[in-house]
Amino acid sequence: MDFLTATKKYSNNFSNTLSLVFDNERFKLDAGLRYQMLKFGVDQITLPTLEIPSEMKENRLGAVGNLQVKLFDKFQVNSFLEISKGNQFGNYLKTTNNIKFEPIKDYFVNAKVNFQSSYPSFNYLANASVYNNFNYFLNDAKNQSVTEIGGNVNLKWFQTQLFANYFRVDNYTYFDAAAMPRQSANSVNISQIGGDATFSYGKFHLNTRLQFQNVLTNKELLPLPSFIGRANFFFQSKAFKNAAEIQAGLKVYYFSKFATREYFPILNEYILPSADSFSIGGQPIADVYVNMKVKRMFFFIEGQQIGTVISPNKSYAFPHYPVYDFRLNIGILWYLFN
Repeated sequence: MDFLTATKKYSNNFSNTLSLVFDNERFKLDAGLRYQMLKFGVDQITLPTLEIPSEMKENRLGAVGNLQVKLFDKFQVNSFLEISKGNQFGNYLKTTNNIKFEPIKDYFVNAKVNFQSSYPSFNYLANASVYNNFNYFLNDAKNQSVTEIGGNVNLKWFQTQLFANYFRVDNYTYFDAAAMPRQSANSVNISQIGGDATFSYGKFHLNTRLQFQNVLTNKELLPLPSFIGRANFFFQSKAFKNAAEIQAGLKVYYFSKFATREYFPILNEYILPSADSFSIGGQPIADVYVNMKVKRMFFFIEGQQIGTVISPNKSYAFPHYPVYDFRLNIGILWYLFN
């Protein structure tokens, strides 16, 4: 007897946009109307206590616009706006706004204010599965709203970038430990600060990136590592009478230990930790590599997770899913034409 373990879930997004464009050297405006036909459906499964609609669809009409302004080669504004209305999947609003100010060449500041209010993604709305415990329908879903405020400062010294970001998520949508969709009654707030820089001495270079972050409210709904670090130490030089260029180095990745969410393959989503979950992180991952370029041909050799050659693998991508053991990648890339 055959037992069906696969289920069907599908979505279609048909979209047409009609725009008018005004464009010159310092001012560009692209604005228009957008029509969408959205459709989302699942297999019909009969359950005694749950009724899941087989298909949800609607036609939507909205507007989109892009604005770019450049002033005195030192000030630049880029803005985007999209808005649409609907009854089935709610109203949609997205705007991204970036300001770049460069008072001195190679020293500039970027500031951003972004906002998005949208219905939860289709995978949160419904699921029809042969596994009865993982059938659901998120009735009366509310728009999830994400506000992002931040920016970065770029300095010529050591190619340095310093950044700070703040996120506020209202009606945060997530899967609980039982793999059921939920929406938080209180907002999730996240702060991030960090920077990256490149230090060079002759033909030796060190590129580093450090990021510190903190979930300020509802930490249990979105566990994140408090620190993420990356370093790439490499040697780069011409060789064979300048006919080739060689780069060889060591890359190290690290994030602090934290009680992460679990990967749930039935839904292909992350869920909150269960009773048998455990924390991951606190283990550096190191790769060594050698790259060589000769005209239009590239050679590379890379040894990944070299630490597992001398000690057992203790690194996890998420609970119960360890990072791969040592592996060797060798390849050639050849561009036949310019």
